[in-house]
Amino acid sequence: MSADNIEDKRPPRKGLRSLAGQPPPTRPRDYTHFFGARIRKLRIPIFIKLATLSTLLIFLVISAISLSVLRKQEKQFTDQLINLGESMLRIAANNAPDKILGEEDLALFQLVKDIAENEQVLYAFITDNKDIIKVHSSMEDVNKVYTPPKNGILLKEGNDVKVNSFVHNGENVLFLEKPITYQKLNIGEVHLAISQKKIQQNIRDAKIFILVLTVVTTLVAILLILRLSIYISRPINKLREATQALGMGDFDHRVSIKRNDELGDLGLAFNEMAEDLALKEKIKDSFGRYVTPEIVDLILANLDTTQWMKGSKIEATVLFVDIRDFTAFSENKDPVSVVELLNDYFTLVTNVVIKYGGHINKFVGDEAMAIFGAPVTNPQHPEAAVRAALEIREEISQLQYEKKMEDSTIDVGIGINSGEMVAGNLGSQRKMEYTVIGDNVNVASRLTSIAKAGEILVGSGTYDLIKDKNTLKVEERGKMPVKGRKKEVSIFSVVGFEGVQYG
Repeated sequence: MSADNIEDKRPPRKGLRSLAGQPPPTRPRDYTHFFGARIRKLRIPIFIKLATLSTLLIFLVISAISLSVLRKQEKQFTDQLINLGESMLRIAANNAPDKILGEEDLALFQLVKDIAENEQVLYAFITDNKDIIKVHSSMEDVNKVYTPPKNGILLKEGNDVKVNSFVHNGENVLFLEKPITYQKLNIGEVHLAISQKKIQQNIRDAKIFILVLTVVTTLVAILLILRLSIYISRPINKLREATQALGMGDFDHRVSIKRNDELGDLGLAFNEMAEDLALKEKIKDSFGRYVTPEIVDLILANLDTTQWMKGSKIEATVLFVDIRDFTAFSENKDPVSVVELLNDYFTLVTNVVIKYGGHINKFVGDEAMAIFGAPVTNPQHPEAAVRAALEIREEISQLQYEKKMEDSTIDVGIGINSGEMVAGNLGSQRKMEYTVIGDNVNVASRLTSIAKAGEILVGSGTYDLIKDKNTLKVEERGKMPVKGRKKEVSIFSVVGFEGVQYG
């Protein structure tokens, strides 16, 4: 097994190659790239979306209402003109028979003239039963043969009145016709042309008024909608910024949304969530001082159950490190300085163990127990433990140099063994501890107790797993009996790895 394949979490010292328990994390693939070009989706702020959508909706509603009103108004004006024209036709038809039969042309002309005086009437005339124009509001057309208007469109027919529409000189004209009868005999017709110019002018004025009203209403609506959109989007932006702050680890960030509505409730709920996350982070940080990070993560991820901590058989490596003759070492020293030294010593051991992918299981007096390969699986746990032991021995020498300990030295014995063991939660319902137990753990503990100062002893369980994969240099120490086991255990003293200098 090559140490180059193992990730190092800090720079190696004095030529020692590093080892970590897990492969380097892979960065998530960026799928926004396609053939080298980043595809970005256009981002439009929510208040602009709300304002645009609301403005468009208002404009469509006003336009629909305006068109409907204009069409209804135009129809009402047209109906009024038709009713006016029908009234005029009836008056003329009722008064014309005697005058036609009596050939009272002057009286007929006066009748037509009275009708044509209305400002909306273009012209009026009366024809006889042979379609000869008897009288006309324009004298030039008298005694001519009547020719119906071309391209006329029939609008209404009933009660002996026929209403057509046609365009004359670019102007819409209503053309009404009614027969003149005498004792049920058709003796002629009254014809009346009414201009729709006034209607068109009224419609144009109405369109201008509605257009101005629409523009003013839309502008006012835009301002109000923008204000409303900002009123809604501002707290959303605050929540977004707060979420980003939480994502960056700022659990003290809070949002201030002084609103007595759903967004205000959301702001309060967000602040409560931030407080819970901050408390959880503090618990995790504080708890991590007593329990390794892997155990903390497992506990926090499974707060409602302890199923994950039930005993199970695993393959792992256990490392014990113990100070030789610690009682004599600390006998004549100030307790405060002893505690300070122990803390530095345990900090050193902890940092190295974590560096190589293991975790500190417990401290007992001046002894530390570390596990490699559990609870986080690491197939390289035997080599990781051996390399950690070598660096611990090296770092302790460096610690003594930094502390300038000339009158006394810290010497440790280290025992390592690998194999099958039971990992799980031990203790009571009030207090539990994640640990490993089994013969292989006992072997590691026994190796530690017999290791000499500065010696690293490994059992055959560890040596057999890495002897053929690395250039590990050891000195065979024979066999030793272990309490509870019939067979003796082979012991090896670790010298180091070929090509790597230590100390």
